[in-house]
Amino acid sequence: MRKRQIKFILALSALSVFIWLLGELLIAEIFNNYYISLGWAIFCLVVCCAYSVWKCPHEPYEDDDEQKEDK
Repeated sequence: MRKRQIKFILALSALSVFIWLLGELLIAEIFNNYYISLGWAIFCLVVCCAYSVWKCPHEPYEDDDEQKEDK
């Protein structure tokens, strides 16, 4: 893993925990319901994982076999 990938993952994790915590505080004040809280946690986890797969900086794809054949 490259340094920028690790920075991206750490920043995304910190942001998602912050958003999750804000939502939990709001849910506790307004609804105070276990199932809504559980749904919120699952939603945050799924969105975080989907976003990290979609936007994570990838290493460039290099096929060594093709490079060897070209030479």
